[in-house]
Formats: sequence, structure tokens, C-alpha cells
Amino acid sequence: MSDETNAVANAAENTTEEQGTTLLTGPDATEKEENKPAEETKAEEKPAEESKPAEPEYFELTAAPDGYPITDADMKKLNEMCKEAKLTKEQGEVVLKYMHGNYTAYQESQAAQLKKWVEEAKADKEFGGDNFDENVADAKRGLATFDTDGSIRAMLEETGYGSNPAVLKIFARVGKALGEDRLVGSSGKKQDEKPLEDRLWPDMK
Repeated sequence: MSDETNAVANAAENTTEEQGTTLLTGPDATEKEENKPAEETKAEEKPAEESKPAEPEYFELTAAPDGYPITDADMKKLNEMCKEAKLTKEQGEVVLKYMHGNYTAYQESQAAQLKKWVEEAKADKEFGGDNFDENVADAKRGLATFDTDGSIRAMLEETGYGSNPAVLKIFARVGKALGEDRLVGSSGKKQDEKPLEDRLWPDMK
């Protein structure tokens, strides 16, 4: 082989080595990956552990907003819920404030409903007008006669239905019938007079 041929061959080998070194910038990439220790590979693949949020400091809600009648038992349940949900004291106070807001809204809604019922009762042709006070007195008499333990009165006061026109009419009818019976008397009762239940609920039969 001539000197010129040898020079060309050597130049080609040098070029290949330079290209390989330049393109890969070091040893073969596949070989480098295979030669990595297993522990090092796992360390690279393992995601970083997320930092756990700090536990909120222990607290106990003791005072409710003014006008919110929460019982001690309900306050205890609220504190247990806040602890289970891992709420902060500020978050627990927000929950209590929200509950108070719902209660206030309910009270306002109930007051508006009671006012509307009273207005409807006063405007009723049968119950209201000039006969309103008399009919209310009859309704109270009817309630007092049959509600001997006060349980119905308590229910009506709690729900507000003591001002409902339909309820007022029923008890007014009872009270009026009782008053008529007292005026006639048991010995002077007419033979053709209808029984009390038929006069109170004429459409039931």
C-alpha cells in the first residue's frame, strides 16, 4: 500500500473518532445507563416525597355569637367535627359564624311568615274583620279546653302555626261550639241540635 493510501486511511479513522466523541460528548449513552448502580437509578426515578401539612394547634370553641342559642351538647359536637376535619381555630370560627347566619335567616323568614299569616287571618271574611278579636278568644278557649297538658300550645308556639289562619279557624270553631253548649246547658239542650263533632266538622260524614 502506498504512503498516500495509508494517509487517507488514517485520516478517515481520525475523523470517525472525532465525530463520535463530538456527537456523544463522552462514552456511549446506552452503556453509561446500563453501568449505573441500581440504587442510583431508583433514586432518580423515585418522586420527591410531598411534605405533610402541619397539624393544627388544639383549640376548643366555647363562645357562640350573640343571639345564637347553641346548646353545650351541640357545641361539643361542633368541636369534635372541627378536630376530625383538622380545621384551624380560624376555620372553626368561620363554621360557627356560618351556622349563626343560617339561624338568623331562618328566624327572619319565620317572623315574616307569621306576620303574613296574621294579615291573612284579619282579612279573612269568615274569621277576620270586626269578628277577629272574638274569634281569637274562641280559638284560645278551644285550645285551653282540649290541650290540658300544654303540649299542643308548645308545638304551635315553636312552629309558629298558632297564627296560621286554618289552625285559628279550627280552634275558633271548637271554642264557639263549647260556648254555645254552655249557654244551652245539658238539661236545656234541644233535641234537634247537632252533636258537637257534627258542628265542628260538618263535611267529615
